[in-house]
Amino acid sequence: MIQAICWVLIHSLWQGVLLALVGGGVILCTKRSAAAVRYRLLCGLAGVFLCGMGATFVYEWTMAGGKGDVDGGVGVSMNWFGDWFSAHAVQVVAAWLIVTMFKSVRMAAGWGYMRRMRREGLAAPALWVERMDVLSRRLGIRRTVKLVESAVVRVPMVIGQLRPIVYIPLGLVNHLPASEMEAVLMHELAHIRRCDHLVNMVQQAAECLLFFNPGFLWISSLIQEERENCCDDIAIRHTRDRVEFVRALVRFKEHSLKGMALAFPGNKRQLLHRVLRISRQENKTLSGRERLVLLGGCLVLLCLLVARAGKADVQKAKLPVMEARLAEARPVKTPAEVISVLQAREKVAQNMEWVKTQLDQLHHKSGIKKKSRQARAVEQVEKNMVQAQASRGQDDQSRVQAERDRLQADRDRQQAEQDRIQAERDRQQAEKDRQQATLDEERAKQNKVEEELKREWAARDREKAELIRQQAERERAQADREQQERNRVQELENRVRVDRDREHAELDRQHAELVRRQAELDRQQARRDGQ
Repeated sequence: MIQAICWVLIHSLWQGVLLALVGGGVILCTKRSAAAVRYRLLCGLAGVFLCGMGATFVYEWTMAGGKGDVDGGVGVSMNWFGDWFSAHAVQVVAAWLIVTMFKSVRMAAGWGYMRRMRREGLAAPALWVERMDVLSRRLGIRRTVKLVESAVVRVPMVIGQLRPIVYIPLGLVNHLPASEMEAVLMHELAHIRRCDHLVNMVQQAAECLLFFNPGFLWISSLIQEERENCCDDIAIRHTRDRVEFVRALVRFKEHSLKGMALAFPGNKRQLLHRVLRISRQENKTLSGRERLVLLGGCLVLLCLLVARAGKADVQKAKLPVMEARLAEARPVKTPAEVISVLQAREKVAQNMEWVKTQLDQLHHKSGIKKKSRQARAVEQVEKNMVQAQASRGQDDQSRVQAERDRLQADRDRQQAEQDRIQAERDRQQAEKDRQQATLDEERAKQNKVEEELKREWAARDREKAELIRQQAERERAQADREQQERNRVQELENRVRVDRDREHAELDRQHAELVRRQAELDRQQARRDGQ
């Protein structure tokens, strides 16, 4: 069981690399597609990845036979690598369990905090509660959605799916225009309509288990971004005002909340991407860093495939040695053994000849000219022995010939087996050459696509630089106009001041003239009084 879990965790790494490569292809190919399409494709890839991990666990457990004897399974071709992990499977699984339990405790604490938040907060104004009901019916939400103001939250968020509650910061209703507030509420209701809370729970549980898998974590972050984009599209489709929605996004200070809440609208970089996507009506594509990482993932998978093929070649090369060992183990007589048997039989024949010679000498010495019945019997026995020896010699020759034929047949069979193994090697070499040619062709296509993407990015950078230059020129022209306007205003003020000073001087002169005339009149009056 522990060995199977250990190898499932190891296999999930290269499976995560494959998942990231396919997810990157989806991002590149769906640049003009709707956010809902990208979201479904990415969620489907994540589901296939999790099902693949389950199938890998079943396979490893079946291969181990329930005894924990797993040799590395699919995709591991380095013996030292497999031996090390097989020997340290308990430590690997224990470390994984410790980190998983720590993350699970944090996630459970976040869930508990969200449950405590349901009992806090103030009811929103009755006007917005009624407006929330109208917006819910417009989206087809049959459940009652509760709107609550809270001083704890800093951004609008949704908690719960069966009994959903939309939390908004305290006092936000009074400081935000009605159109922007409706856009915010429509975004949060879109999360409820799409059941994103449940998907987010499954996603967080998977991230807790696969905290070590960068490929899955990256796909999970893409799913979160596309989820927000889907809700943005729903809110814009119902409000029919992109400008108001973008203003609502910009008004909030972006940050992420820990726990199960679906915060609106995300982190700062995500805010920038969302605003650019809404304004340009174009989905986000892969950055240069993400493309380099995916290219490195391709190289890693290629190295694993080459190592696996090398292991298969080594196993194929061991076949002749195993065949030779089996041939040695067979109880087959060698030519030396056959020759020794024939020599023993020749010695027996020589002994029989010696016995016959001794009997002839005895008969000659005794001078018996007529053969007695006993002598004839002995002679008959001798003849029978000679005939049996001759027939035995013929049998031995035929047996030797059969043995030679069998040995020749064995040599022919071994030669045919060697020819078959050589043909298999040639076929494997041809297959390798074909795979290498295919890889070279795919690499050439990929390089072509990379060059095309680089040219596209360069053109986009030039367009962006041109836009920045035009914006700078507009700002400079605006500054010049403002400066000219300020100069004209200053000139008018100076002119008015000069005119005012001139008028004051004229008034002073007239006043002096009046004073002089009054003095003249006073002198004339005094002169009249004196007369």
